[in-house]
Amino acid sequence: MSGPSSGHSGSLFLKKQTLLLLFITVICVISIIHFFTNHPKIKATPTYPTITLPGQFSVTFPPQGESAVGTDNFGVIASSPDQSPVPIASVAKIMTAYLVLKAHPLQPGEDGPTLTMTTQDVSDYVNDLAQGDSVLAVEVGEKLTEKQLLEGLMLPSGDNIATTLGRWVSGSDTAFVAKMNETAQALGMTQTHYADISGVSPATVSNAVDQIKIAQVSIEDPVFQEIVATPQATFPVAGTVYNVNSMLGTHGIVGIKTGSTLAAGGCFVSATPIGVGTKAHFIIAVVLGQKTNDQPLHTALNANAKILDEVRSEFKLYPLTSPPTGIGQVITAWDSNSALYSPKPIQFLGYPGMTASLSITLLKTQMPIPPGENMATLKIQSGKSAQEFPLQNSEQINPPGILWRFFRNWI
Repeated sequence: MSGPSSGHSGSLFLKKQTLLLLFITVICVISIIHFFTNHPKIKATPTYPTITLPGQFSVTFPPQGESAVGTDNFGVIASSPDQSPVPIASVAKIMTAYLVLKAHPLQPGEDGPTLTMTTQDVSDYVNDLAQGDSVLAVEVGEKLTEKQLLEGLMLPSGDNIATTLGRWVSGSDTAFVAKMNETAQALGMTQTHYADISGVSPATVSNAVDQIKIAQVSIEDPVFQEIVATPQATFPVAGTVYNVNSMLGTHGIVGIKTGSTLAAGGCFVSATPIGVGTKAHFIIAVVLGQKTNDQPLHTALNANAKILDEVRSEFKLYPLTSPPTGIGQVITAWDSNSALYSPKPIQFLGYPGMTASLSITLLKTQMPIPPGENMATLKIQSGKSAQEFPLQNSEQINPPGILWRFFRNWI
């Protein structure tokens, strides 16, 4: 006959079995959930997150005024020490043209809307002419397309055309000038203030670095590129007029804008194509405040051309050498990893001393991924410049195994 102690022992044993069974059930349920739920995504990282090219960018700026040089894709690269706000004369018209094309975009080959010249437009012309400003002759009833007006703005540097375009875009001079200043702030032109549309006012000021920034975004527009590279244009009333940029076509210069007043001295923002790489890019040079002789604009033009000639050879293609561990690595939590290599030698546009960041974007994540697949893209980024190259895996990337999927949180 069993005593009370044997019954207690049997009950305790049963409880232990139940708890053990419950524990095993929980483990199995969790493992099954792990098996069927999504496993962690594969990741790719570059071997070196940043690189710095050898050497140092070298340029000699004129001893007076202020200067800067950069490109449309890299931005400002070098500048003279003093970058105070100074009068910029008709260089201000770069912003004017930029805003007109933003408000009324044109495609290459298009002329855009036609505007009919009014008594107000003629009055502006007469007044500007009387003050000795640069103008484009107009008559009441004359019809000019948007493209013609932009040519009248940028080639003969018509101050009256700047006013006409400003009224067309914003309704009034004041509203358009406000738009110019808003845009300058948005572009990070912290040393720039526009007091008028044309740049005649000595209160319209900027510095060389800021003018790189507005030229950088303006030259992205192919119609802007076409206009500033135009040597001459013919108008119904004014006849044939010529681009005041006398450097056009020399030293590789394809634009952008001159400026000259007593307060500003000679000013010139230029652009020349970079002759290497698969995409078209431009070196942009700015020279402001040249006042040494009785031909300040001529001085600015020559000083600017010297900068372009000096730095042109510094922009070239650089090789990216793959380290033994690959340009990057594919890493998985289940240890199916691979080095990433480029199927072709990588060459990217740069200049001495340039720092660039490297990042990798996966194109394929569905496993297995056989070796030699174009499974990722390498991006080399410096400023606005992003150059991309395909990458291949050296090893097969396999999906996680059954045991890993069951027990990934337990091992």
